[in-house]
Amino acid sequence: MVTKFYSGAGHSIELGRLLGQGGEGAVHEIAGRPGFVAKVYHQPTYPDQALKLESMARQVHPGLLDIAAWPVDVLRAKPQGPVQGFVMPRVNGYQEIHSLYGPSHRKRAFPHADWSFLIHAARNLASAFEAIHARGHVIGDVNPGNVVVSAQALVRLIDCDSFQISAGDRLFPCNVGVPQFTAPELQGQRFHGLRRSPEHDAFGLALLCFHLLFMGRHPFAGRYQGRGDMSIERAIKEYRFAFGAHAAAWLMEPPPHTLPFTALPRSVADLFERAFVPLAVGQSRPKPREWLLALERLNRELRSCGRNALHKYSGNLSPCPWCELEEVSGALFFPPPRPSPASLPPVHYPDFDLDRVWNRILAVTPPAVEAMPHPDSTTPVAPTPLPEVLQRIQRGNQIRMAVIAGATLAATVFRPRLSWLWLPMAAILWSLLRDNTIRREYQRRRLALLAARRELADLQAAWRQRASDQPFTTALRSLYTLHDRYQQLPEILQQNLQRLETGQRQIQLQAFLENHFIDVAQIPGIRATDRIALESYGIETAADVRAEAIHAVPGFGQRLGRQRASALLDWRRALEAQFHYDPRQSINPAAVADLRQQYQQQRLSIERELLASPDELAKIKADILKQRAQLNIALIRQAVREAQARADLRIFYPGFGGWRPRHRV
Repeated sequence: MVTKFYSGAGHSIELGRLLGQGGEGAVHEIAGRPGFVAKVYHQPTYPDQALKLESMARQVHPGLLDIAAWPVDVLRAKPQGPVQGFVMPRVNGYQEIHSLYGPSHRKRAFPHADWSFLIHAARNLASAFEAIHARGHVIGDVNPGNVVVSAQALVRLIDCDSFQISAGDRLFPCNVGVPQFTAPELQGQRFHGLRRSPEHDAFGLALLCFHLLFMGRHPFAGRYQGRGDMSIERAIKEYRFAFGAHAAAWLMEPPPHTLPFTALPRSVADLFERAFVPLAVGQSRPKPREWLLALERLNRELRSCGRNALHKYSGNLSPCPWCELEEVSGALFFPPPRPSPASLPPVHYPDFDLDRVWNRILAVTPPAVEAMPHPDSTTPVAPTPLPEVLQRIQRGNQIRMAVIAGATLAATVFRPRLSWLWLPMAAILWSLLRDNTIRREYQRRRLALLAARRELADLQAAWRQRASDQPFTTALRSLYTLHDRYQQLPEILQQNLQRLETGQRQIQLQAFLENHFIDVAQIPGIRATDRIALESYGIETAADVRAEAIHAVPGFGQRLGRQRASALLDWRRALEAQFHYDPRQSINPAAVADLRQQYQQQRLSIERELLASPDELAKIKADILKQRAQLNIALIRQAVREAQARADLRIFYPGFGGWRPRHRV
């Protein structure tokens, strides 16, 4: 192995320790340059590849070095020899992005990461894409293996020598790709020589953002309701987005135990819809800047769960979606960090007494059950008289009508055979001679009465929502549930501790299997697309491999799929055969600490809520009484307005006592 190379300017470069190698090349330290490393290809570069690396080195920019392992120089075995590699910034303290979005990987690599952390990483990923596009380049091969993340959610792009590079009038294409992260319009095409665009990168960016926000789920790895299996590549090509509003129309539905798409605010959900569904003419997929702004806003508007502070979710939701998801699935998406004994919270509030607090809660009397009042205006209401001008018009209309009616009657008497003609002629004559001003005044007064009755319907709805005793009753019912749960907490803790004692073998086996990840295992017949599909169904480790879970995954249910399922189950059985139970091993102190911490957190949360409940109930009651007083006044005013409107209409029908009877609910 040659250890001495030369830079593009002919300066000597000494290689140091081997850091890693893959199928394309090896990465070494550089003597005297700790912030940089050298990538040396196993095979000599071809001319276009060398020109591409030299062009990238000439275009190096601080904005690129901040977000990518961008080539800063080329390497030659001889000063004027062919290019055999390049120098790039060293990326320390970063891990591949799938270690963040996969729940099982995240427990090890990013134990403190919550949903806010993942959203921030997605925001930084969008920023990195924006920086690449701003320099006129395209990533091309967007996939999880080309993105790494730090403990601060900073993102760096690696394998930059595969990017599509623009150098003046020359374009160096990206000749590689991963079908499961390739845009629909490029599915099935050869990657070599394929010209990519930022629009294609936009699809890959949306895919990675979806993986981050949805715990490693692939948006096109859903349940297909049609016949046969639906591969991820085919689903992408046919725009079968399994989570969107039109998923059912595409015969798709999300995998089980996934975050519901409705947990996203509309602004973010719309970006995914635009990225994954067919676009209308003139539309484009969301650009990195749109993702950056939408994700920043989402992070600002997050709220914390009252039961589990690690659960962060969109502020437009009321129940915590993570609590519901963990309860249904049994999975722990954001496990709490294992505390030291000194950092454990207190067991309970020092002066908390359940009976005393509960008596204070019950001392808040509920608001009386009160039906909505129906005030009627008892004071006689004088109708608004017609102005003198309208009275004259009304009298004129009455005279015209009398004349026309008399003439029609006379004509009918003298010429009864033409009675079929006289009535239509009278109607036409009346329509021509009458003055419609009085009719418009009638319509105006009629609309005033309709508006008053619509206002009554609105007040009735407002009373049901804000002035009934239902908000108080609902709050009190939830407090009864908390009271019962609080009393059951010690018993639940003891039951869980006993399970730890009696299930030691299963606990040790579970921990052993959780240490074996599918994405790094050599399992016959399991392809890259299969690993993505498995991860989208929450199957990351040998501990997740169960027959009923596997058969629900696309690609594992029929013919060859059954062979792949058998290979997975055989892999798990082989690992189980290697497991050795240690009966001398006591209960894992960390597991006991986790249980006690969960118990203390639940106890503290309930105590905090119960202590605040008397004041909260009193506030709810006061608000109900306030709403009743305000609505009562509004109802009285509405009754007066309706009575006035009815009286005003009565001028036109003085003998009928009103336009229409007033209905009350």
